[in-house]
Amino acid sequence: MTRSSPTQHPLDNPVWHALTGPQARFALGGGPLRFFAPAVAPFAAFGERDEAALTAALADLPDGPDAAPTRITLLRPQPESAPAVWTLAYQSSLVQMVCPNDLQLVDSAASVVRLGPADLPEMLDLVALTQPGPFGPRTPELGAYFGVREGGRLVAMGGERLRPGGYTEVSAVCTHPDWRGHGLAGRTVSRVARHAFSEGQTPFLHVMTANTGAIGVYEALGFVERNRLQVSVWARP
Repeated sequence: MTRSSPTQHPLDNPVWHALTGPQARFALGGGPLRFFAPAVAPFAAFGERDEAALTAALADLPDGPDAAPTRITLLRPQPESAPAVWTLAYQSSLVQMVCPNDLQLVDSAASVVRLGPADLPEMLDLVALTQPGPFGPRTPELGAYFGVREGGRLVAMGGERLRPGGYTEVSAVCTHPDWRGHGLAGRTVSRVARHAFSEGQTPFLHVMTANTGAIGVYEALGFVERNRLQVSVWARP
């Protein structure tokens, strides 16, 4: 089988439900495997695991700089061992949190502005400095991004990434080290979450289990833990 169970919650396999649903236009691959172009996001996904079909799909990945990932990242309820030939390069766990309503979000509309293509160089610089997680030159194509500027410089940002049907992921939340402790993360996350609510979506996010500081910030904004997902990174030989 190459599809998820019809009763599976979309957030239990968010990449699959995004790439076979609202973000299907970004999907590369076929058969049991779907993935983003590496410049967009490092994620790949499948429904129910079929070892033979999955191995064949990985062996038949298309060539080209935008379609041949050397590493792919899976977000699944359980760890995923690498299939034949590929190797398991990294594994960790994430806390998945959802925001059921906007009652605890802070009012940030006046200070957090929408970012656009002209802001991309600064966005990439801020990501390189703070390492909030996967973010490439085409990641902003996945949704709206917002940021805070101080003295003309981008010092905080966050935006939308996965859209697995009815849900919008808040991602790339980061603050310049010189501006931490000023509540910018809370303001930025609130702005992104309110944008999701305005489109009839429920905001959700992922955070490393050891990042208790960030988890505390998100809890104060009304996010609650829904699940734990496992990150498995496979590397080409």
